[in-house]
Amino acid sequence: MCAGLLVFAFVQRDVHDMPVAFTWLMIGLTFPIGLPAAAIVGMLMSQLYAKFGLTYSPFMDLLPDWLAMVSLGYLQWFVVVPSIVRRLSRGERGT
Repeated sequence: MCAGLLVFAFVQRDVHDMPVAFTWLMIGLTFPIGLPAAAIVGMLMSQLYAKFGLTYSPFMDLLPDWLAMVSLGYLQWFVVVPSIVRRLSRGERGT
């Protein structure tokens, strides 16, 4: 779904509100870790843009957000949560 959303962002890169829709959909897919990740990456990107005088590109500006949220979302849903579930299920069998 995240890869499909990235394709959507590329295809719709000329649409004015695409970055807003993209960001909220990514936050929804990677919630709860996606919310602070989007905020932190957004702040870092705005500082980089100001410091180096980079020009804004709707699609290219979203790539760091996408990479951070996909990485953290994957870690959250496919590593941490299953680990917690396994630990809890082992603990219940032992009692």
